[in-house]
Amino acid sequence: MQQQSMFFKARAGAMLADRGLQANLSQPRDKFVDTRAQAVRDYEQEEGGDFEALRAAGEAIRQRVIGDLDSWLEVFEERATASGATVLWARDGQEVCGLVVDIARRHGVLKAIKSKSMVSEEAGLNQVLAAAGIRPVETDLGEYILQIAGNEPPSHIIAPVMHKNVDQVADLFASTHGTARKTDIPSLTREAREVLREHFVSAEMGISGANFLIAETGSAALVTNEGNGRMVSTLPKVHVVITGIEKIVPTLADLATLMRLLPRSATGQAISSYVSLLTGNGRRSAAAGDPDGPDAADGPEQMVFILVDNGRVGLLGGHFQSMLAYLRCGACLNHCPVYQTIGGHAYGWVYPGPMGSILTPLFGGIEKALDLPQASTLCQRCSEICPVRIPLPGLLRQLRERQTREGWRPRSERFGLRLWAWLAARPTLYALGTRIAVRYLNWLAGGRDRIEVLGITANWTAGRDLPAPQGKTFRQLYRQRRRA
Repeated sequence: MQQQSMFFKARAGAMLADRGLQANLSQPRDKFVDTRAQAVRDYEQEEGGDFEALRAAGEAIRQRVIGDLDSWLEVFEERATASGATVLWARDGQEVCGLVVDIARRHGVLKAIKSKSMVSEEAGLNQVLAAAGIRPVETDLGEYILQIAGNEPPSHIIAPVMHKNVDQVADLFASTHGTARKTDIPSLTREAREVLREHFVSAEMGISGANFLIAETGSAALVTNEGNGRMVSTLPKVHVVITGIEKIVPTLADLATLMRLLPRSATGQAISSYVSLLTGNGRRSAAAGDPDGPDAADGPEQMVFILVDNGRVGLLGGHFQSMLAYLRCGACLNHCPVYQTIGGHAYGWVYPGPMGSILTPLFGGIEKALDLPQASTLCQRCSEICPVRIPLPGLLRQLRERQTREGWRPRSERFGLRLWAWLAARPTLYALGTRIAVRYLNWLAGGRDRIEVLGITANWTAGRDLPAPQGKTFRQLYRQRRRA
């Protein structure tokens, strides 16, 4: 996917002016928030669990892995290879595409069916496959809709087509499939199922991501709600798993802990409809006397893991290492007032929302995403609900500091911040400046509300969950802190 993050302001303005998009975004706005909150309540009331303790356990697992990532990857490679799989490594998206095309050509692949994979989006895999004469078919319903809509990028990492409504999908299906227009969701999903079934049985290659890689067994864990992941990973003769190196977890017990966090944080489910553990080559396991009997012969003739760096190694040992703990649950998007207002396409790359505002500058270059670290109110909601407690607002502030330090922000902005810092360290001057500013605004307002004079609409703060003013002047707060 080509990065367009440098045009964030223009894209955000266009999204805000698009009344149809705003109507579509308003429908699911509270659904994800409410279902997560209910899932947390159910876990604590019905199951007797402590969700904060569960978050702490998930954080500990992820930090344990990140702190010793190379060792766990070596264990995974050893166990996966022993089970009959092939493990390959890719430094960037270009290498990912080269490896997949090479595998496809060696096996005579003309069609590849795909289960949703954000790393393949990073690599721009679909375009490369098509250019090589290999037809990629997205089988996740949302991704399939985007593909027939002119290869639109996803707007959300778990609900990629949330920016469209039923009427838009009905038009797409009617024009693409040549069928009568339908507007009820069960009929539309049945039509998609009938179209995709032919691709499931005729494709020679399946491509998926992985929610987790289990070092203990050399397995990939795939979590879906539609069942297409199982079709993609078992029906074709070749299955390729493309995933970031950070997805590793040590044991199946650790996976069980994280699976209590991931669905509840993402969709509000206690567990997703399908949780698949994919291990090695099914036919090879059967030939070796697998005790599961003839069913052990199910699965691909060859299973390949492509473990992708694409900027991840550069985060190790630095201020942003904790971003590698991210579960791709989408909770921070669902709770972010900025994302809820503009949607995902404004961010201009694979990852939107608070985590995208950090990952995009880190992976794609801070100079190509200057406005993304600023695209946050720092209201703290993302860090409060992150299942593995990533301090997203703090990381956004660090990116802002880096931009200022390296001279990427406008000179006027940097001068204003230096002036404010100088005044803030001098309470008497700060208080004097505040009194002058208030009197100027009172004169300018001429009886009107001072906030309206500044060009900010009424109730702006209430609609974006900003913290309420503390009701004290800077001088009062300063003196109170000095006394403490």
